[in-house]
Amino acid sequence: MAKITWLASYPKSGSTWVRILLANFQDDSGEPVDINRLSAFVSYSRVDFDDHAGLEASCLSAQVVERLQPAAYRAIAEESGNFLLCKVHDKWRRTDRGEPVFPAEVTAGVIYIVRNVLDLAASCAHHWGCDHAAAVQRLCDTSFALGASPDRLSLALPQPLGSWTDHVASWLDQSNLACQLVRYEDLQADAVNAFGAVTRFCGFPDDAKKLARAVARSAFSILQGQERRNGFREASSEAPARFFRRGEAGAWREELAADLVRRLIDAHGDTMRRFGYIDEQGYPVG
Repeated sequence: MAKITWLASYPKSGSTWVRILLANFQDDSGEPVDINRLSAFVSYSRVDFDDHAGLEASCLSAQVVERLQPAAYRAIAEESGNFLLCKVHDKWRRTDRGEPVFPAEVTAGVIYIVRNVLDLAASCAHHWGCDHAAAVQRLCDTSFALGASPDRLSLALPQPLGSWTDHVASWLDQSNLACQLVRYEDLQADAVNAFGAVTRFCGFPDDAKKLARAVARSAFSILQGQERRNGFREASSEAPARFFRRGEAGAWREELAADLVRRLIDAHGDTMRRFGYIDEQGYPVG
């Protein structure tokens, strides 16, 4: 049995990039991995749940689905004998019966990626196909969830996110799981060093050559080129354009209106200060 390493983040924080980095780190084919062939890294879907639960999630209430998720995750771990990475956008939480949705006994640890909420607003708006104000509203909504629409069946199970601050605190402060924190901005500034911390946390031997190779083969320009030629099957159907859009730290300065910046700082100031996104006076950094 393998234990699961959770790759957890609020959407558009960089988990896809980290998955690609890990794939390129482990790949010896001599060329960048295909972004449409990341199946070795589990992104748990409704189909996977149906297979492991023996019931179709579409026939169950969200409450019952959540009750069954811990057992489904245990089944995944039981079936695997190798390194097992599971990407999740859910916040860490307990079921209505008090059981952690992400069981500690099958958890190796958590890679948690955090990204400046000011940059998230524009990136999420693009991904969700909504305007910036709507994205900011969702980032501040303690009841926000993905895949919970009563009008449309999503491939993914319902994913309760809460607000951005709720999400961060759930994994880093409430889960009591071993966490490796990764700031998206640090990955951009020094990918070899930041990603090296991830590989060590995952238990991989230090290998400077493989690290450098993985970073080079996961360059944003390469990912954009692959998507331009072949598309990206994980791209949102709501997005008006490509998945690998800008990926820049600080792009919010060109995209986000001042009143929306203020709203996000008012809602998330303590969390932003915690990670160096605003200074002690509440002004954006970087």
